[in-house]
Amino acid sequence: MELRIDRSLPITISEQIKGQVAYWIMCGRLHPGQGLPSIRGLSRTLGVSSATVSQAYRTLAKERLVSTRHGEGTFVADVGQGDPSYAFYSAREGLHRIVDASVRQALSLGFPLDEVRSEFLRWIEECRLGKPACDVVLIGNFKAATESYAREMEAILHDLDVKVWPKLLCDVESDLPRALDGLDGARLVITIPSRFQQVSDLLESHGIRVKAVAFQTAAETRRRLSLVPPTDRLGVVATYPEFLSSLLDEVASYCLFQIPPLSAVLGQTGRIKRMVSQIDTLVYASGSDKILEWLPDGINAIEYLHAPEPDSVNRLRQLLG
Repeated sequence: MELRIDRSLPITISEQIKGQVAYWIMCGRLHPGQGLPSIRGLSRTLGVSSATVSQAYRTLAKERLVSTRHGEGTFVADVGQGDPSYAFYSAREGLHRIVDASVRQALSLGFPLDEVRSEFLRWIEECRLGKPACDVVLIGNFKAATESYAREMEAILHDLDVKVWPKLLCDVESDLPRALDGLDGARLVITIPSRFQQVSDLLESHGIRVKAVAFQTAAETRRRLSLVPPTDRLGVVATYPEFLSSLLDEVASYCLFQIPPLSAVLGQTGRIKRMVSQIDTLVYASGSDKILEWLPDGINAIEYLHAPEPDSVNRLRQLLG
């Protein structure tokens, strides 16, 4: 794992460390169970204080992206599958709550217990005979990207007849009761690793299983970056500060340039407006599309798109089959 620190970027060193590790987990470059460098070792390698590295690791652990084993070190957490026994008992506990709430509500409406029992059995038999599609919900940050991810996941899992419904995290957070109604019957909720902790905190207490999948750079993005002339002056805009350093590294891996790119984070309006007057090509992260309004004519704009990593999506099969 080769972290890169750039003291000229408008984010703290701790955020850079945390963001790069989180980004690599999200993109599948760091795998579940893989060990991270020790705090002391990484601080020596980067030339920063142990406290700075420790703060980054604590934030990653709080977001459940890594875990620390006493006396062994820090390791990438498995936010995709998790402990099978935990998933089983968590799911069973959620099932008990769902059945209990449904039965109690039916009884409170005056339905006899025998009728409630018959209705449950009838529904179970219909499901057994009809083999309905498995409904999965994908919770993401941005509408267009989340809808695209959902369709791509359906294509990967096409043989399971899985329907993936896109939802936005902001909508779930703003009206949780309504969101829970919309999640009724969903067998699984999927999200991106950087939002795993937030989504889990919202939903797992309601008996809803939450998993995360890794992503990779979309093929169209790689193609467009490879066509950028080396003489172009690039500008790079990240939606979230902690991912700016990783985004710059990704752009550099697909695109040749003679002059180092200019960079900014969404929200730095003045910096971005100055930047777009000096560049030929703009690369911007999903969620930063509002800056397109400020682009002069003739600027080549490339949205840095991702796609679900097939192997990571396929790991969910054992939960859906």
